[in-house]
Amino acid sequence: MKLTDKAIIENVRRRYDHNTASHSFLSLFIYENQFGYDVSASDDGFFAKDKSGEFLFPVGSDEYKRDFILSHRGKTVYYMRDEDVLFTKSVIPDFEAEEDNDRSEYVYSRAEQVSLEGHKFQKVRAKLSRFYRENDVKNEIITEQNIADAYNILSEWSPKAGEGDADGAQKALDNFFALGLSGNITYIDGDPVGYCLGGDTGGGVYMLCSAKQISDVQGLNICTKYELFKTLPEQIEYINTESDHGSAGIRMHKNDMRPVFLNKMYKGVL
Repeated sequence: MKLTDKAIIENVRRRYDHNTASHSFLSLFIYENQFGYDVSASDDGFFAKDKSGEFLFPVGSDEYKRDFILSHRGKTVYYMRDEDVLFTKSVIPDFEAEEDNDRSEYVYSRAEQVSLEGHKFQKVRAKLSRFYRENDVKNEIITEQNIADAYNILSEWSPKAGEGDADGAQKALDNFFALGLSGNITYIDGDPVGYCLGGDTGGGVYMLCSAKQISDVQGLNICTKYELFKTLPEQIEYINTESDHGSAGIRMHKNDMRPVFLNKMYKGVL
């Protein structure tokens, strides 16, 4: 994909009110190499095929989606929303979809993540307070002057189960300014130990697409994201942190952050 494809993809998403992270240009561009996405796009709609030969369900007009469904019988489709399943059943009445929980997206209220008010954030506030109390902490937004520190963190980062590889994170950093991303770097004792970044994907939604850390100090992950969320503009209503990739640890962390809802996903064979 090229950066110039952004206008086509985002215009289609905006026209058909499609706000999942999975189909955003940011996601398709950053994870293109990792998942082997081959994107076919026009002014009327778009879809993506991955390296396994499976497809992201298309975004577009009813005619565009109907043509896709009928021309891809026998193919597996995923990242389907409830309304996508219903539409497919209108074209193929015996279509059966199954929940794809590993791909469901966690969505949070920006206002809640900034205020951390209420009983449900009691543990988060306690961990954050302890982190600041027990460590010499500094946070900086990512700029041209310090982005090298984010690269250094990524170079030292080792993925845990379910965290994927470094390709998407590398591509996000390489295109940070061209994509108009924003991010935060956390330092302990002057050393860069964690960063996170993301971008506005439209419709009042911010996609958090990369978070890496090289320290196991409790509270670091919370701090890095919290400091980024505080910098987001008021027009951002929701923060989409994508899926948990089937990792129990990531699922626990995402639920601890108290999502306001999930973008439930389904998959099936046309």
